[in-house]
Amino acid sequence: MLFVRKCLVLFHLLGLITFGNAQKYIGLNVDNDLYFKSDRYYTSGIFVEYGKLTNKSADSLYKWNYISKHWTIGQEINTPSLGSTSLISRMDYPYNGWLYFGYRQEFFQNPDFGYGLGFQIGTTGASESLAKFFQNTYHVNILNLEPLTWAVSIPQAFHININGSFFWGRFLTTKLKWVNHNSAQLGSFRNTFKTRIGIQSGSIQGLPFFGNRLEALQNGISFFLGTELEYSLHDYSLTGSWLKDNNPFSLIPNKFRNIYQVGFIYQSLPWKANIMLNRSSNYIKNQNYSSHFYLKISLHFFI
Repeated sequence: MLFVRKCLVLFHLLGLITFGNAQKYIGLNVDNDLYFKSDRYYTSGIFVEYGKLTNKSADSLYKWNYISKHWTIGQEINTPSLGSTSLISRMDYPYNGWLYFGYRQEFFQNPDFGYGLGFQIGTTGASESLAKFFQNTYHVNILNLEPLTWAVSIPQAFHININGSFFWGRFLTTKLKWVNHNSAQLGSFRNTFKTRIGIQSGSIQGLPFFGNRLEALQNGISFFLGTELEYSLHDYSLTGSWLKDNNPFSLIPNKFRNIYQVGFIYQSLPWKANIMLNRSSNYIKNQNYSSHFYLKISLHFFI
């Protein structure tokens, strides 16, 4: 036990030494609903993240004082509420997996105002996305449960999407801020428009709940209460292709969606931890459960 403590102290001191010039991060971001024993709909999201600040205020020659680059390898898994059935007539949500590589470049004038541009490229498919393998391996070997059937799923296809975002925040009091993140995504996988609004309070500067921010790093804790509103023109994970009829399901998606969110971020540099509770509306009309809870937990290390 003493050896473990010494190792932790040494690792923390090493992090403090390297943080002096910290402009990079690595992290793991996990969405899951098993904390609520539900295991349905958007049931799992795993994202390995890396990013760096390539330009900061001291060396900027134009108004976008901070420029950062962000890379993500992500996987999303959708399942129906009755994972044991092989009958498509009893599935209230499609089986689908989405495995992708994402890149974004973000430009900030100050820690409370900026925009971003990026793309995603990846594949769907139960096997090709590794969704069936990872989910059933976890169910059988970790949870000691029966594997899900994955009897019918959204077909495999390769996809590319482009996206853009706009970020801003405005102080209401010295520690209370109104924050907003608007985004659009266009491509073969998703065509969607979102706005995320809420109240942020606490001691961390900038917009820490909107991505992995590198513009103003400091120790502290901040809280968020808000909602994400979405209008979805097309979602391959729910309806298949919009160019051809390849969807085995006859489910009807909701175009208007919302997610209520409450959470906090704690930073003790070089570490950052984030926990966010999400309650989403129904993405499919007449799905068995009208809402869905899942928890987002992330841990990042600044280099």
